[in-house]
Amino acid sequence: MKTRIKLLLFAMAFILSSCESWLDLKPVTQATEEQIFSTAEGYRSTLNGLYKNMGKSSLYGKNLSFAMLDGFSQQYDLSPENNGAKEFQACGEMNYGQVQLAASIEKTWMAAYNVVANANNLIQNLVENTTPELFEFGAMERNMILGEAYACRALMHFDMLRLFAPAPISDDGANYVPYVEQYPNIQPAGISVKECINKVITDLEQARELVFDFDTSALAMNAVCTGDARFYNKFPSYTELASKPSALTDFFKGRGYRLNYYSITALLARAYQYAERYDDAFEAADAVLKFKYEASQWDKFTFYEFKTTGIMNGTDNRVSTFEGKSNLRLVDNLIFAVYNAKAYDELNLETYFLKESTGFVGQYFVVRTDDIFKSSKGNDESANDIRYTKMIFMAQDKYPVSGKWFYHEDEAMRKKNVTILPVIRGTEMQYIMAEYYARKGNWTEAANSLNEIRRARGCWDDISFDKWEDFVKELIVDARREWISEGQLFYLYKRLNADVDFGKGVKRPFKRQEAVVPMPASQSM
Repeated sequence: MKTRIKLLLFAMAFILSSCESWLDLKPVTQATEEQIFSTAEGYRSTLNGLYKNMGKSSLYGKNLSFAMLDGFSQQYDLSPENNGAKEFQACGEMNYGQVQLAASIEKTWMAAYNVVANANNLIQNLVENTTPELFEFGAMERNMILGEAYACRALMHFDMLRLFAPAPISDDGANYVPYVEQYPNIQPAGISVKECINKVITDLEQARELVFDFDTSALAMNAVCTGDARFYNKFPSYTELASKPSALTDFFKGRGYRLNYYSITALLARAYQYAERYDDAFEAADAVLKFKYEASQWDKFTFYEFKTTGIMNGTDNRVSTFEGKSNLRLVDNLIFAVYNAKAYDELNLETYFLKESTGFVGQYFVVRTDDIFKSSKGNDESANDIRYTKMIFMAQDKYPVSGKWFYHEDEAMRKKNVTILPVIRGTEMQYIMAEYYARKGNWTEAANSLNEIRRARGCWDDISFDKWEDFVKELIVDARREWISEGQLFYLYKRLNADVDFGKGVKRPFKRQEAVVPMPASQSM
């Protein structure tokens, strides 16, 4: 397969300001590449631009999160009476040729390879045109930026592979998506699934080595040791950053929005599992969940937790309305997310999650709660599972939709939640470890891993199993709840060739033409 790439003017730089977070940078429309890459600030800004573009609607802002992918995975009832948009009805039908959906798929392809192209440009300029002396923190900062650029490149390729090529379990050895490693590349050729996932892993392994020195330093660990630290720059009292926040400037904070050492390790666990390297996947996932901040020789705090209080207002479990809930993203469990400062407006959340009737026929992503919250034995667990009781709200008092995307009337509360676009959670690390145990026939440990999540989410009836097929059923039961509106379920079904609940009693694996989304006809980049 040959593809062509549109050579776009490089306009990815953003002005850094001492009074602004790097997350709210303003675009420079008349900046030449030479000017951008003449200063350390230009390299910092270009890296930030990669992440900012990932937050657009064509990537993790909508298509690869609550909309397109979860439509494919049958999480929603997208019948015309619930959702008036032809595109989203086509998602539920997996009708990839429908005009609006085909256009949306092409935008996702183009946006992903746009990030890849700019990551490659950044990588090449860092390698060929810089020395450590250009950067305030020398080689450590240069390596950190370079490592994150490699990780961004790997992430984009990985998700295009998972979307547009068969999973390894169904691999036919043919060539599919290209892995672009040069800027510019006029005609990158498609490569095999195995070759592509190996390149993803190579980039992530290199990236992790490059960011190691910064992210394992004491101050950097301060910046990621809790969800509030990673995503809100609120540092626990036992950290140095709590008493001296100026010890790190804005560029080095907000590490939950950046591919740091810990989130790269989590992505490696995901990639190793996809490559069927299950021992390596277990080791990486286990390491992620064992990361700890040592406040003293007696006090050690884990980075990623399965808290049930995150959806309350602080620790007050009496809060009953969504307007009062302050942490709908469960950030204590969140490893990496993309940030979109204008998510409320850019992603049309008020349209998709309209709270009260205005006479407008909405485009609701109605969660199939009657199916999703049934146990493998057919028991209704919705009364206990907080993923229903605390994280599903009734739009217009009749449409069950994901509370993760609830838009608060209070602007500050709204910004705190909807600007965070989840990409990978600690829960997934637990799933990876559970699957490892199941593949080894260690059913007890596999069940323990899933039961730990269930208890944290309010389900105290422990599950058990003694064969692979039953493990897969239990894994999917939990994942359908945990990943509501986060876009990961489609990949799970596809990777395991597992039964998908299509509703009306139909359960079967995806057909090949459903599992492999057709690459855009033009394959423009």
